[in-house]
Amino acid sequence: MRCFTVTESRVTSSIEIEPTPYPHIAVGESGRGRELTRFPVGLRFANSLAYQKPCFRRGEQMYHEVCPECSMKCTSIPGSTYFRHPEEGKITYYSPVERASVLKTREKGTFLLIEEQDPADHRALVLVNIAAGFRGGTEWTGAVSDEAPCPYWGEEVWSKFCPRCKTLCFPIEGTEKYQHPEGGTIPQWTIFPPSGIITLAQGCKAQGAAGRMGGHVVRLLLMEPGTSFRVHRTGRLYGAPVERFVFWDGETLHLGTQDEVWPPSCEMPEGELI
Repeated sequence: MRCFTVTESRVTSSIEIEPTPYPHIAVGESGRGRELTRFPVGLRFANSLAYQKPCFRRGEQMYHEVCPECSMKCTSIPGSTYFRHPEEGKITYYSPVERASVLKTREKGTFLLIEEQDPADHRALVLVNIAAGFRGGTEWTGAVSDEAPCPYWGEEVWSKFCPRCKTLCFPIEGTEKYQHPEGGTIPQWTIFPPSGIITLAQGCKAQGAAGRMGGHVVRLLLMEPGTSFRVHRTGRLYGAPVERFVFWDGETLHLGTQDEVWPPSCEMPEGELI
């Protein structure tokens, strides 16, 4: 099956493999207010993706007796507390994964990324890293909604137009408030994950050193053809879209606003000219 990485602005037809402490897909990040989940890559598959480059610390002075990048032993510099990296040593990298299969181990029931076993598998493995706005968060739902009554029906609000359903409200005499009429609806989205989508791993990323300035969930998903979901973004977006819809049709992974992912039909409908 094909592999994709999705951010708030683009779709990439591959997933990056992190080399340490073992080959894995990083879902989220480590640190305060964050969560990192490592989705392991099978050893044989990882070896087929591996390649090496010369260590970029060659010839440098460093505090470490053993290079943290390539594990080469460094030599002590006389009269100094530093060590010198030798002119050798290589770092192992891994090519991004474009096609793969997921194995559920028989002994522990854990998941493992392996080489593709069935080229006819039209599901998609998708690493979703859709960020929130500054000091904001994200909410995941299905991509289908029904209309539900606005929760502010008959309530007092502080704006001329309802902040939820955008219905025109009436000023309340003698106050700066407005009365919400008995009308107005809001979309009621289905829950995540919808049928046909499986969450294989989950982590989170955050803003700020303490992780308290906002953040977002990162998920590794297995998507059947025809499935979709929605991510609602809050915080300061500076003109970027609030909603991101993701739809896998079995051939292409679509990302965009609702009308970009499912554009209106261009066929000539029946009707009367005005």
